[in-house]
Amino acid sequence: MSYAARALSGYRRLFRARKALFQNDERALRESALAIRSEFNKNRLVTGPAEHVEGLLAMIDDAEDMLRHGIVQGELNKERNVVEVKIQPEHEMRMEPDSITHLDPITSETGDRMDPSGKPEVEVTRVNR
Repeated sequence: MSYAARALSGYRRLFRARKALFQNDERALRESALAIRSEFNKNRLVTGPAEHVEGLLAMIDDAEDMLRHGIVQGELNKERNVVEVKIQPEHEMRMEPDSITHLDPITSETGDRMDPSGKPEVEVTRVNR
């Protein structure tokens, strides 16, 4: 498969992965689409050693893997000061047991909406499929 075909395939996979991760979050969907497009446009005319191009293509695979298995989306429950997170089996397999309740906001705006007295508790629900 040509580099262009592999890049286009990767672009589509990233868009599907972001859609699955950020479903029902219009802002995250919009911003992730812009970020993906920006990176692809920045590298649109890349030529050079095959190792460089292969490295860029590998970054697509890594980004897709991160979106599908490395990030979970939580919902802030302000009344209880709890972030409710549903962990899928594919996420739990890759997580260290003590990191399952670690919380890092993706954006500063998300962090600003959290209770200033400290990070909220993380309430984990394991989803069985």
